[in-house]
Amino acid sequence: MLLVCFAGAAGFAVFAAAGLALIPVGTIAFLGLAAVLGASSGAVFALVAAVAPANQVGSVTGVVGAAGGLGGFVPPLVMGALYGATGSYAIGYLLLAAVAALATGYLVLVRRGRGALSAAM
Repeated sequence: MLLVCFAGAAGFAVFAAAGLALIPVGTIAFLGLAAVLGASSGAVFALVAAVAPANQVGSVTGVVGAAGGLGGFVPPLVMGALYGATGSYAIGYLLLAAVAALATGYLVLVRRGRGALSAAM
C-alpha cells in the first residue's frame, strides 16, 4: 500500500509542478495528492501496529504522530519561502516528488525478504 501511495504522490507532485491549467489537470493532481497522502497516513499507522512490540505501540505511535505534526508544519513554510524567492511552487512540488520517489525506492529495497510484513508496505 505504501509503495502505491508514495509512487502516486511522486507522479501527482510532478503534474502539480508542471503548472498546467487548474481545470482539469491541476485539480486531478491536487485531489490525487490528497488521496494518496491520506491513504499513506493510514498505512503508516497500520505498519506501526504490525512492526512495533505490543508493549511499545503507543509510544511508537506518538513518535510517528509527532513526526506527522512536523510534516504538516514545516512544508508549508518551505513552500512559502520558495514561492517568495521564485514566484512559483514548482520547486516545492518537485522536492515532494523527489522525496516520495526516494521513499518508494527505499520501500522496494526494504520489502525484499520481509514476508508477511511486506503486505503492509
